[in-house]
Amino acid sequence: MTGVPTPAEQRRRVALMKQALAAARLARDDAWRAVAETERRLGVAREELATIERRRELARAIGDDETVAVAERFAAPQRETIALLERKAAVQRDEAALAERTAREMEGELEAATGRRAAPPPDAPGVAADDAAPPPPASGVDEASFDRFEHERRAREAADRLAALKRRMGRG
Repeated sequence: MTGVPTPAEQRRRVALMKQALAAARLARDDAWRAVAETERRLGVAREELATIERRRELARAIGDDETVAVAERFAAPQRETIALLERKAAVQRDEAALAERTAREMEGELEAATGRRAAPPPDAPGVAADDAAPPPPASGVDEASFDRFEHERRAREAADRLAALKRRMGRG
């Protein structure tokens, strides 16, 4: 063997890369949605804290010590919740940025493997698989990259299945 992949092997590799890229794009989109949801919850928590503090100050102004004490009791855990959500949002932003970089890297590798842009997903309307087209030229993309992409895709699928199972178990 010369180490040059056959046209069928190259098509298989490209197909695997496209699948991995689609999964990476989904993971990226999910990560950004999670950031948005956490930031929404953080905004709500901050509004609730502002309401608690406003009520505490109003109670203090009229000398209602009992209401001031209750407001202070509620404010402490609310501050903790805000701190937690801020840390969570920061970690989620890092995760989303990593997913973004991974997707871009995979797009670049797919472009290198095919000589074409990887912009439209393979299942986009109007994009048809053309088996009669000549295979793309062999590239320097190594088998380890494909294995890594496939492993990452399988890990994401397993995590998604586990999350779905946990959701079902929580309901039933």
